[in-house]
Amino acid sequence: MTLSNPFRVLSWGCGLQSTTLAAMSALGKIDPLDAIITADTGWERQVTYDSRDWYVTWLKEHGMHVEILHTGDIRTQAARAHIHLPFWTNSGGPLRRQCTRHIKVMPIKRRIRELIGYHASNPPNPPANVVQLWMGITIDEWTRAKRSRVQFITHRWPLLELKMDRSDCTTWLREHNLPVPPKSACVCCPYRRASEWLEMQHGAPNEWEAAVAFDHANRNNPLATRDGSAADELYLWQGCEPLDEADLEAAAARERRLYANQLPMFACESGYCGI
Repeated sequence: MTLSNPFRVLSWGCGLQSTTLAAMSALGKIDPLDAIITADTGWERQVTYDSRDWYVTWLKEHGMHVEILHTGDIRTQAARAHIHLPFWTNSGGPLRRQCTRHIKVMPIKRRIRELIGYHASNPPNPPANVVQLWMGITIDEWTRAKRSRVQFITHRWPLLELKMDRSDCTTWLREHNLPVPPKSACVCCPYRRASEWLEMQHGAPNEWEAAVAFDHANRNNPLATRDGSAADELYLWQGCEPLDEADLEAAAARERRLYANQLPMFACESGYCGI
């Protein structure tokens, strides 16, 4: 692989915004990307996998270097210490989210180091600012834009530069006859809104049933007491009720009133998940 300076990499969440960036680069509308990397948590929704696979083929046909990192299975890792999901707890709040860092952010950074000729984690470190890491954050979610924590990577948010919001991304893809990807989030994501749980329940009952089983299986997980939490019970639903017993219809109605005049933003603030 020929190394450009800076080496431009897209952290591809397979959602709307990052997919728009990938397509824009592939069609020469913005700067060329050297690599597009996505980390597979092992339990995305099938509609996301279908969209991802379609775009992998299309992007490669347009000369893009695309890599899928298989970093484990969040179903078996989601309750392990230091990797866990932000389960909602009966003590009043979510556990500290670790899954994004361990299953997405760190593997992508390690792979970037390898692509530019360095060991995945051992010294020496690459020079400062040698990598430009793109992330799909739009102006309606500008608070998710965070600076890099490592010196060799500089973050860039081209959609902010273009002053595009989520609806602009949808419009752009449709104008270029490209499919609009669904929101990307793990089947078990506790940040999912009531309307999204209902869509899964009615549109993908197998995924709903798996999420319900996962919710019940982790209710009293022995790893619940960690990171200073005194939680006795864990829940996927923010109402701290079993997923299959929660009144999701009422919660969805409240969401519709709340978001009547605005696009709801994804709850994860990492700048990586769901983009």
